[in-house]
Amino acid sequence: MAKRKPKRTDIVYKKGHWIAERKGKQTDSAEIKTELVDRVAKKARRSRGSSLRIHKRNGQIQEERTYPRASDPVASKG
Repeated sequence: MAKRKPKRTDIVYKKGHWIAERKGKQTDSAEIKTELVDRVAKKARRSRGSSLRIHKRNGQIQEERTYPRASDPVASKG
């Protein structure tokens, strides 16, 4: 059975605050990055197959998380 591709949410810095985006559309926002990451990660843990990309202010990817871990399409050690 093929694994489903996880739904991806990106957390990016735009126009002075942090935004959670899915497929280019804003789903959530916050002034403080950690608050937004916690909120979005909580939602991702409840869903079946979600990926969370956390970006730095300059746009580079800081971290990528997959929930649940078994949904990770790449079998990596780290």
